[in-house]
Amino acid sequence: MQRTPHATAWMAILCLSLGLLTACGGQDDAVTSSASSSASSVAPGPWSTASIGSVILVKLSDLKPTQGGLGYDQIYYKLGRYELVPSKKFDDFCADTGMTGVATSTTSSSLSDASSFSCTLTDTSKRDTTVLPTVVVGPNGSSLYLTDGHHGMSTYYEVADGGPNLVVPVLVKNNFSAYSGSAFWTQMSSNNYLWLKDGNDNTITPDKLPSGLGLKNGLQNDVYRSLVYFTRDVGYSKPSISTDFLEFYWAEWLRANSSFKLASFDLSKLNSSLTDPVADTGYLGAVWNASLLMVAASDPIIAGKTGADLGKLASINAGSAYNKGTFGDLSKAISNSKPGKIAYTLNYKTAHGL
Repeated sequence: MQRTPHATAWMAILCLSLGLLTACGGQDDAVTSSASSSASSVAPGPWSTASIGSVILVKLSDLKPTQGGLGYDQIYYKLGRYELVPSKKFDDFCADTGMTGVATSTTSSSLSDASSFSCTLTDTSKRDTTVLPTVVVGPNGSSLYLTDGHHGMSTYYEVADGGPNLVVPVLVKNNFSAYSGSAFWTQMSSNNYLWLKDGNDNTITPDKLPSGLGLKNGLQNDVYRSLVYFTRDVGYSKPSISTDFLEFYWAEWLRANSSFKLASFDLSKLNSSLTDPVADTGYLGAVWNASLLMVAASDPIIAGKTGADLGKLASINAGSAYNKGTFGDLSKAISNSKPGKIAYTLNYKTAHGL
């Protein structure tokens, strides 16, 4: 696989740091195995024989992050919406587990009790595996490294009926159980399975990766990553075959763009005046102005990635006026019958003192 400039830079950092690193061990898992082992143990770990492309059931606590940050506001949007529209949580969970959407749920339904709700698709052998979180099996088969799905799985980690013991299906992207120590991290880097940056886009080493999912286990808040989430289908659309860490590339590009200063926008309010989104100083203004820059970006945009790689739109808001299309939906206040994503985010943060 050809390495991007990011991967090359990370490899240099790995060479300096790997001598200090040790492989991470697994933990007891009643779903998959009661055994756990370190990379140096003789007995293989519970996932040592997991084949590429297979689906395995694991607890959220089994999943180790491969990135240093999250867009917290993306998670707050989901949590805020679930509080006001509980059925949406089950609809998302069914979709995220490849089972289409929710069929039935009640006010007493719980994610931790699979019998309390049902998905539209009931045959797990027919689940859509293309939407599942992906993992790489770590040293000795004792650990699982999440390569896609950090935001969704962290959201379920944070909901009251989710948490570390919630069982989810994941798709095995690769199995590096035969590697340990520096050899393991070299494989992870060579395959672009790592985003070695913290929430402020500072480079980190693998031993500084967070210990787990959620908002309290070391994943830092990246405000630019949150912003990029809200620019989806306004400034870019995710390609059918997507670049790994796509949103982080956009976030890094925006952070370094001298024409855009996120600090000049008040992200605690939805908008100031939608009569001119360019002049708006609220969250919506940040989304619109960031999207304007995204659609005007020249190739290559960042790290050799083209507009096609990153899903750049030909025109802002896919050609619709600011009060129509995706941005029009995003602009709706919490008082609307169908609030926009940012409105849910801000309402949740206000309600919880965040």
